[in-house]
Amino acid sequence: MQRRTRPSASRRPSSPLRWLWWLAGLLIVSGIMLVLLAPTLVTGYIRSYLRKDDFHHKAEEMIAAKLGGRARLAPILWNDDTATLTDLSLETGRGWSVDAGGIRAALDFGAIRTGSWRIQNSGADDLTLRHTATAPGDDPAGESAAQIEAEAETESVPSFLRRYIPNKTEFSGFDVQRFYFEKNAWKIAETRLHLGEWSSGEKSMPAKLTGGTLQTPFQPPQQKEPLKLDLTQATLRLSREQLLLSNATLRWKQGAEATLRGSLKHDSGAWQAFMHATAVPLDEFLDPAWQQRLSGKIEGDLDVSGTRNAPPAWKADITLKNGALQGLPILEKLVTYTNTHRFSRLVLDLCSATLRPQGDALRIENIIVQSNGLLRIEGALTLQGRNVTGDLMVGVTPETLSSIPGASSRVFVETNPTGPPGLQWTRVRIAGTLDAPQEDLSSRLIGAAGMSLLLDSPGQVLNQGTELLKPVLGEDAAKLPGKVMEGAGGILENGLKTGTGILKQVLPVFPGK
Repeated sequence: MQRRTRPSASRRPSSPLRWLWWLAGLLIVSGIMLVLLAPTLVTGYIRSYLRKDDFHHKAEEMIAAKLGGRARLAPILWNDDTATLTDLSLETGRGWSVDAGGIRAALDFGAIRTGSWRIQNSGADDLTLRHTATAPGDDPAGESAAQIEAEAETESVPSFLRRYIPNKTEFSGFDVQRFYFEKNAWKIAETRLHLGEWSSGEKSMPAKLTGGTLQTPFQPPQQKEPLKLDLTQATLRLSREQLLLSNATLRWKQGAEATLRGSLKHDSGAWQAFMHATAVPLDEFLDPAWQQRLSGKIEGDLDVSGTRNAPPAWKADITLKNGALQGLPILEKLVTYTNTHRFSRLVLDLCSATLRPQGDALRIENIIVQSNGLLRIEGALTLQGRNVTGDLMVGVTPETLSSIPGASSRVFVETNPTGPPGLQWTRVRIAGTLDAPQEDLSSRLIGAAGMSLLLDSPGQVLNQGTELLKPVLGEDAAKLPGKVMEGAGGILENGLKTGTGILKQVLPVFPGK
């Protein structure tokens, strides 16, 4: 039986749709590969563009546009992903300038895949921030920063890859080995600056200063140069709106230390500061003559604030620690007249006051000067130039007054409800100049002593008068009060005049100078 052979099927012709499917699949795979490789392509374009001279010029233009001034960058040298510049110079339209040297920064290109510009290991060997006065109209005209950024982006990356360019910046910090700052008479020198981490969207950046010096515009009376302090550390926070100083520690000679905090608003120029100082040597603020007379160290608080182009408002609460007053002629006279040797070196157990400006004068309020067991002074003074006026309450112990006739019964007779107990008080008014101050206590003491010599118990007064005059005039002259009493029996007025005249010679307890 013959086997029938089945004719073989002829090959079907290739369909165009089949090739379209293959093409579509190829495009899809290519698209996926392109999406996966896009960050790599962007990174490649950026790596290449950053090394071109065109980027260097665009960077200068962009920085200048953002600052509203000028920018000059040294050629950028790349070592792998780390860029270095030998120097940089910037000027803003508001009078600020920046000069830096030895600048370095590393760009983490791997972070581009996650949508971030990540700058790390950045810093500079030295950086100077300086402010100078500017004339109106000095701001240079130029393209906007946004326009320059758009042009740089257009030239550096093809359009189909631009959506892969990161729109977030991460900054790991910036370290400056030697930082300098100058504004008016304020200067910071040779300090280390650290700028903390910052990311896009954050409104402020932390900063810290360590070491160096701070020069102020204030010059103590006996110093040849403005006050310069050692800067131990300062913690700040920087933002577009303000600079906030949360804590700073400053030191001066002889162990003086101050802590400072404050703020500065950039737009309005409003600023405020609060300082607490301890162990400030008083002799640095006194002329040589007073350095031998008054000693101690100052502790206190200073609260000061101001605005741009306006004098500051301030108030200081100060205390003199371990204070002592000695070597004054008045103290030696008090030793003689009161027979109280503690006056030769008056220890100031309490000495404090509040200082504040009052127009063109200086107001000294809440004065408290106390030597325990001896005297206390309370009140206020006003200094205008070299002129001084004041109103004081003076309290002394009864023992101090026992050797001065009439002082206890005719002068120290006022009350002071806020003063400590056990003292006798009187009001004293001050006027004149710092070189020759005048007070009304001396004349009242002399008048009271004269009245006592004439009107009080003769035996008691004569005993007081003899003891008072003996160390001043000698044994014989000490009998003068008795002669006054003998001559006063007839005419009281003449006796009063005679007694007062004698006392003016021997009892200048509180001289005018």
